[in-house]
Amino acid sequence: MTIRTITLITSLLFAISTHSQPVLPDTLQNDIEFCETDSLHNTDEELSSDSLKSNDETFYHNIWNSTQIRYPLTTLPPKDELVTIRLTEAYDKPFVLPVIGPVISKFGHRGRRMHTGTDIRLNAGDTVRCAFDGKVRLAKRFSGYGNLVLVRHSNGLETIYAHLQSISVNINDTIKAGDVVGLGGRTGRATCNHLHFETRLFGEPFDSNKYIDFKLCALRSNHIYYKNKQFEIDPQNFNKKEPIETKMIVAANQNIPTIAASVNTKAKSSKHVIRKGDTLSVIARKYNTSVKKLCTVNNITAQKTLKIGSVLRLN
Repeated sequence: MTIRTITLITSLLFAISTHSQPVLPDTLQNDIEFCETDSLHNTDEELSSDSLKSNDETFYHNIWNSTQIRYPLTTLPPKDELVTIRLTEAYDKPFVLPVIGPVISKFGHRGRRMHTGTDIRLNAGDTVRCAFDGKVRLAKRFSGYGNLVLVRHSNGLETIYAHLQSISVNINDTIKAGDVVGLGGRTGRATCNHLHFETRLFGEPFDSNKYIDFKLCALRSNHIYYKNKQFEIDPQNFNKKEPIETKMIVAANQNIPTIAASVNTKAKSSKHVIRKGDTLSVIARKYNTSVKKLCTVNNITAQKTLKIGSVLRLN
């Protein structure tokens, strides 16, 4: 047998041996991982960009202002759009009440001025904590609020902590629920030591009591709904009609005459707060009474000058 023949047979046997060698497990694993990665990459390309954004990015269109609380009106969603806010996610730290204490003033009207938050009593120097995970948008002294911290949360809400003695965070800080935002005090327009706590959406304040039980220090629900500047924890409440008494208050504040509402509420009304444009004859017609009776009840004459903000008794 020649050397050439031996070399040919040896090469043939080596090729057969290499072809029949089993595939190692590591090789299989690498092939599978590569396929999965490629598949996920294709799926990402099919997702819309909005589906990958958090609520705060979607709602505010990347507006990040570190000087003002409010937003342009163009930020508001369409009038009939129902917006759902999930207060906490599985990956968030749980909700934390900013400070534990008695509520001394609720959200709502204070005479002719609107109180846009909930006031909670505290002692000077008490720790004030962030309610939800978020990022600090404002941390400064603000007119009326004193030392203020505003935090934007990924669910789209913003919370305000005001009248602080001192501020413990900086603008653009990422913080968690329970992290300290400052120490309580009475800076700004405050008559005593307390925390002024606000919740806002699209720059519009709403009653934090809608979703927080301040006595139990817990959330009433994990969802809140917004539609046409109204906030509810039950979306069915948007379809409920306002009581006649409520409509009467709104109409009076807007100086809109509402005869039907006046008839239904005049029996329950005992006094009237003088507003711009009020005269004795206007008030008499509004409450279905007479100028003479108003003068008698209030011990005044028909020529009496009515001072805005003063109270006129009706009966």
